[in-house]
Amino acid sequence: MSTKDAPPDFDAAKAEAFAERLLTALNHGALCLTLSIGHRTGLLDVMSGMPPAASDEIAEEGSSRRALRPRWLSAMATAGVVAFDPATKKFSLPAEHAAFLTRAAGSDNMAVYSQYVPVLTTVEEDIIDSFRNGGGVPYSRYSRFHEVMAEDSAQSVFVLPRVHTSCRSCRV
Repeated sequence: MSTKDAPPDFDAAKAEAFAERLLTALNHGALCLTLSIGHRTGLLDVMSGMPPAASDEIAEEGSSRRALRPRWLSAMATAGVVAFDPATKKFSLPAEHAAFLTRAAGSDNMAVYSQYVPVLTTVEEDIIDSFRNGGGVPYSRYSRFHEVMAEDSAQSVFVLPRVHTSCRSCRV
């Protein structure tokens, strides 16, 4: 609906705020996809141990033999995840960001959770079909669901120390 067709009580400021919120949500969804790519390829881990580098230098250090796609790095820089120095054309992952995006971060690694977004996109058609025809979507249709859940659980489940019943200091 255009604002010229809007009802008399249409609040343009409220509409603009809502549109901004939706645009932010769309950008954050895309960011989750790019974070998932960076996590799954190990690029975030590689970058955390590197000084500022060009995309080809990052690719050399990474697990990919092909040149790193500058678009991925540019998307990460646009989102403020990685830093970009226009003078040197080099990218870096600030330590403050790596603390929440790398496997070294342990249970603070939020990049693991970004994988849920692409997993959910694999069942969009199934969900639409369920809306139209009833039923549900079985777990078997969610590609990588169990793999992502296992990685999520592995970093967030507390492991209790082993208690030695023969050890006086370990007995409760």
